Amino acid sequence: MELNNQSELKILDAAEKVFFSKGKEGASMQEIADEAGITRTSLNYYYRSKDKLFEAVFRNAMSRFVPKLADLMQSTDTLSEYFPRMAEIIIDTMIEHPQIPVFVLAELTSNPERVPQMISELGIHPVHAMQKMKSDERLSKLSVDPRQVIMNLLAMCIFPFAAKPMLVSIMYQGDEQAYIDAMEQRKKLIPKMTEAMFKNVEL
Repeated sequence: MELNNQSELKILDAAEKVFFSKGKEGASMQEIADEAGITRTSLNYYYRSKDKLFEAVFRNAMSRFVPKLADLMQSTDTLSEYFPRMAEIIIDTMIEHPQIPVFVLAELTSNPERVPQMISELGIHPVHAMQKMKSDERLSKLSVDPRQVIMNLLAMCIFPFAAKPMLVSIMYQGDEQAYIDAMEQRKKLIPKMTEAMFKNVEL
């Protein structure tokens, strides 16, 4: 018996909330069933293990932005267009779904091989990524490995969300809106900081 769309969304939404608040290891199937308003037996019928349920939640979370990045990577956008769009896609998604970095870190720790596999299944392939970098004249002429540029861009986009509790508490004195405003500002700042790298490294 397959899940209908309403049941699936209800279970995945409940599981996402519990996994986010308790972590994968700290969450229990009973808590997820209670959050979804169904019996544990019903939950087990559809998802026989917590790992399978987490995989479904993780895949659902990744599908919110990875395909958009895949489309961007395969586009003909120039470097000046690519970096702002990449930052915008990632930051907008993280603001709306702050649980994603937590899920990614948890999965990288417990199942490191599954993350790149899932990213590939969702449309981002290493070959396409390398072709994108090699096709841009400025990236190809950098004296540093262009992959370092991409890693820096990803780190600048994602780290503030992975470290959100600490940043909100320490840097924004508990002001959630001030933190969100700062993340909105980063959509414009990150491409500028990335652009500055090209001016400050030897070509």
